[in-house]
Parts: sequence; C-alpha cells; structure tokens
Amino acid sequence: MTTTELVQPRSGPLTRAALSRPASFWFIGGLYALFLMASTAPSPMYSIYQQRWHFTTTVLTEVFAVYAVLILLALVLFGSLSDHIGRRPVLLTGLVLEIASMLVLAIAPSVGWLLVGRALQGLATGIATSAISGALLDFQRPGTNRGSLINGVAAGLGMALGSLLAGALVQFVPGPTLTSYLLLILGFLLAIPGVLLMPEPVTHRSALREVLRPQRPTVPAGKGAAFALMATTLLASWIVGGMFMSLGPSVAKGLVSGNPYLVGGLAVAVLAGFGGLAQLLLGGWEARRAVRVGAPLMLAGLAGVAAAALGQGASVFFVGSAVLGTGWGLVFMGGFRMLTGLASPEHRAGTAALIYVVAYLSASVPSVALGFLSTAYGLTAATLVFTATAAVFVTVAALSTFARR
Repeated sequence: MTTTELVQPRSGPLTRAALSRPASFWFIGGLYALFLMASTAPSPMYSIYQQRWHFTTTVLTEVFAVYAVLILLALVLFGSLSDHIGRRPVLLTGLVLEIASMLVLAIAPSVGWLLVGRALQGLATGIATSAISGALLDFQRPGTNRGSLINGVAAGLGMALGSLLAGALVQFVPGPTLTSYLLLILGFLLAIPGVLLMPEPVTHRSALREVLRPQRPTVPAGKGAAFALMATTLLASWIVGGMFMSLGPSVAKGLVSGNPYLVGGLAVAVLAGFGGLAQLLLGGWEARRAVRVGAPLMLAGLAGVAAAALGQGASVFFVGSAVLGTGWGLVFMGGFRMLTGLASPEHRAGTAALIYVVAYLSASVPSVALGFLSTAYGLTAATLVFTATAAVFVTVAALSTFARR
C-alpha cells in the first residue's frame, strides 16, 4: 500500500535486456501484486493458528503489527537503496527474503515462528516496494501517470486475491497452513528469471556508506499544520486496513456458519478488492474530490459493519465492507496525492519517510489496541470501538479538504 509518487529515481539510459520496457512495466506490476497477495495470505489461517497454539486476539494483532513495523523500518532504512545500486539487486534481495519468510511460515511449529516469519515478510516487502515503485516510474510510458495507478491497483487487487485464494485453499485443500505458502514460493521463484531479464535503468552507483544512511523523516517547511490535517486521510484509511487484515476474518466467521476459512478470506478480499477497483476506475480523479466522495462512503460502510456486529447479519457486513472498501480506496489514493504534493523536490525523500511512519503506525498501533480490547471485552465491543474511532478520522479527513491554503 504505497504510491510511486514518493520515489524520484536517479537513472541513466536503460541497459539492454530480454524484456522490453512495456513488458517490464507489466511484469513489475504483477510482481507487486504477488508480494501483496503474500501479505494477506495468512489472514484466513489465523484462526487455525489460534486453535492450534492457544494464543489470544492480542497476540494475533501483534503478528499483524510486526509485519507493518518491519515494512516501515525497511522503507526508512533502505527506501532509496535501489536508486543507488540498481533495481535488480534490490528486487532479488527482496525475493530471496520473501521466499525465506514463506518457508518459515509454512513450517512454523509455534506462534514465535509465526512472528519471525511475518517479520521477515515485512522486511522483504519493504525492501522490494521501493524498488518496485522506482521501476514502475522507470518503465511507464513517458508523459503518463500509469505507474502510480498500477501501483495502487496492484496493491488492492493483490491483497484481495491473496486473501480469497488462501481462504479457498485452506477450506478445501489438504494441508491448510502449507499449500498457500508453497504456491507463493513457486510464484516468487518464477519471478527471479523475470527480474534478471528486465532492463536495469540505474547506471549510477554510490558509495556504500551513502546508500545505507537512513532517511530522516521531515515535515515540509512551513506546512506542518497542513501536513497534520491531511494526514488524517492516512489515519482513516490505514486504521481500516489494519483492522480488516487482523480482525476482519474473525468478525466475518462469527456471522456465517459453514466454510469459515473461505468466509474469513472473503472479508479482506471484499475490502481490498473494491478499494483496488475504485482506484482503477476513478484513478483520474483530483485528490480532494477522491477524498470528498470516499469519506461518506467510508462512513456508510463503517455503519454497516457496526450494524452487522450488533446482530444484523452477514449480508449487512459484506455489503458494508464493499462500500467501505470503495471509500477506503478513494481516500487512500487522494490522501497520498495531497501529502506528496506538499513536499518540495529536494525534501521529497524525508517527507516520504514521514508519510510511511504515519501510515504504518496508523495500521499497527490501533490493531494492537483493538486486540487488547477484544481479549478483554469481546470482538463485538472491539468492532464498535473501531468503527467509531475510524468514523471520527474519516470525518476530519473529509473536512481537511475544505481547509483554505
């Protein structure tokens, strides 16, 4: 869940390779979708892990949070790495780490291994994301914004497919906590030749001490108040995303009898899928318009989820999730565009790092808090607190678009 508008690659002429620029562009988009498929694949399995290892909902949300925190650290520490040493080396490193994380998750004998696997996966995804963002800009057709569009669409649809397919495999295929990971490992192995065959657009190489220097998160000079106000769009969208990735499957399964793992995967798939489709169909909208339309949809969707938790049934939950996902995609898209528009070119990296800090903290910290709340007072209470809190941030996010410059 990132945007290519945050990356300004330093590249020279494209080196010759077997894949053309257009083919490389679509390959990179597909690779990003694969990484995001892997990110949501464990969601339908969490209830199996809970039954197997007897851990609380608090621990479950910590498993999600460790993934988000490691993505954040990877982006802050290595966000510009591919601009200095090339896209291909960084992508290959991300693929190797991702394969290792899938192996750890596939053979995990305890919740500790699950935490290690998700931490490795977060590190791999964070390292690969910056290189993917830069490559999409490198290979997009000149004069277009297609790289940013494919970035958002691949993220939404990748998360949706990962959760849905994993839910179906867990429900109907033997080896419920193994099959999905083995198929993902196969996909990542097949991606390695594609990375080797794509052109390398970065020809300049920097000293290692410059490459590994962390980016300091910064607020654009004189725009602190505007940044804080517009950051509510991130809080609104990423709180919703974080909750659905960690607790959404449990809420859905409590409303439906039969095929519980498929239903759990469907919860995340509906939210992310409708979010990705909204960005695909309405990607040309101006940022403020996207937030102003998306925010009321999010409020309506949150009301539907709350009503379902109070006993209105599964149909209300999934319709509410679809409406919520549509609004989520628009608010996410518009918010990132507004925030990146505040930064001057010479401070774009520092501002990007701060945006990522806000985004991933918005996804991880509330999820852990909701885990504690769910353990202490039950899933219904946690769901109601989540919907009310998210509604406040959505309302402020919508109002922020009307603030004068």
